[in-house]
Amino acid sequence: MSMKIRVLIADDSADFRALLKARLEQEPSIAVIGLAADGRQLTELAVSLKPDVIIADTVLSMLDGLSALRQISQSDVLPKPAFFLLPTFTSPQVAAEAASLNVEYFMPKPCDLTALVRRIVRRQPVSSASDAKKLATQAIHDLGVPAHILGHLYLREAILYVMDAGTPSAVTKQLYPAVARKFGATGSQVERAIRHAIHSAWSRCDPAVVQQYFGSTISSRRGKPTNSEFISMIADRLRLQLLEA
Repeated sequence: MSMKIRVLIADDSADFRALLKARLEQEPSIAVIGLAADGRQLTELAVSLKPDVIIADTVLSMLDGLSALRQISQSDVLPKPAFFLLPTFTSPQVAAEAASLNVEYFMPKPCDLTALVRRIVRRQPVSSASDAKKLATQAIHDLGVPAHILGHLYLREAILYVMDAGTPSAVTKQLYPAVARKFGATGSQVERAIRHAIHSAWSRCDPAVVQQYFGSTISSRRGKPTNSEFISMIADRLRLQLLEA
């Protein structure tokens, strides 16, 4: 059973909040976890509820929608939610600001709510996201990656990305930026954190566990694997486990 996509709605119209909530909850894979009437409430709920998706208007009292999303993107909230912007008014400047915030979906009102729902649902891979995440978490725990470091989060997300999309042809150009966008980091920060996580794990990893996950391809007696080797081989193994389950 896949986990539901958790959505937070922010709009100054109570009627539109109710309408959108009702439409989203017709989709079994979506759960509306909060409603915000102004920008300040949006930032508070984003921190406390940690939604997967935020749907917001630009016209909000107390703090406008773009400013609220900017505060959320710069906050310590992890993982970063996807931003879906439904502006009442738009302009080239609004569109440019939305792009700078990596807004995933930009559709001025009135908009097609069915298309919006489809776009949200497509964020959930067809395979069980819950099972994949559990397997990836277990794997990096087994291999000794410390749970308290950022590289733990980045590494798990990178493994899930490769499990879903296949090994990217260019890790630096595809994988690291994809992980960075989700966590509000940079590609170089992600690369360094993952390298540190693998180094920390490799220095204390049980050779039997290395054999379990990597077979004879990689040995704990030789130098640690590259980021790409580590991520790709774990992803391949876990993908097979899901197919055989």
